[in-house]
Amino acid sequence: MMEKPRLRGADVITSVILILFGGWVLWQAFRMPMKDSFGGVMNVWYVSPALLPIIIGAGIIALAVSILVHALKEGGAAVLREMLRNLGARGWEGTIRFLAILVPLISLVFMNLQRIDFFLCIMLFLNFMISVFYLDDARVLRRSLVFYSAEMALLLLLFVTGLDARLNALFGYAVDVLALLLFVATALFIRHQAGPDPVRRRMLRQSMLMSVFSPLVLVPVFRFFLRVPLPKEGGIVNLMS
Repeated sequence: MMEKPRLRGADVITSVILILFGGWVLWQAFRMPMKDSFGGVMNVWYVSPALLPIIIGAGIIALAVSILVHALKEGGAAVLREMLRNLGARGWEGTIRFLAILVPLISLVFMNLQRIDFFLCIMLFLNFMISVFYLDDARVLRRSLVFYSAEMALLLLLFVTGLDARLNALFGYAVDVLALLLFVATALFIRHQAGPDPVRRRMLRQSMLMSVFSPLVLVPVFRFFLRVPLPKEGGIVNLMS
């Protein structure tokens, strides 16, 4: 497990990256129409497709700022400077942690959101992110990142070659079923890497509950109460309907 002082230094880097990412989400969201007229009827702002990404982007920035302030209060800036000076000697650990954030985010935003059921996208993303960073074990993080990256490479191959469309032509939710299987495979792999320690098993159960509970709240609220169209409404969202 990373020492607490070094963790504060890593928090500074992570929070800055998340603030930039949240700003990019907001920039893209504000390019969407907040109000528009369809068939002579003016839609109000709370049914705008921009609402969900605005809330997500603002939430990411708010949480990242909170992490940044806490890290700076705990001496994160000084620790970060020390970490940068020692980057040549021990740079791989920070690089792997950076990739463990970057790979899931890029996969979610640029690949999965438009092609896989929104509920499954969020669940697959959160299951990896929460589990590996909650355990905070370098070995588990490294091996799980390789496994998760291989899963995303498989999905990318399907999307680039058009095999996803062929599979969906045979069964409308084929890619969603594959995403669900990948979710289960990721959970089982991380569980295996974590070992039999009961404390770690409890942490992984909490991670699993959070990765399922979050979209279980978000999806009904935005889709059925606020009537906000989701990026991809597949098997789970249609089942909820």
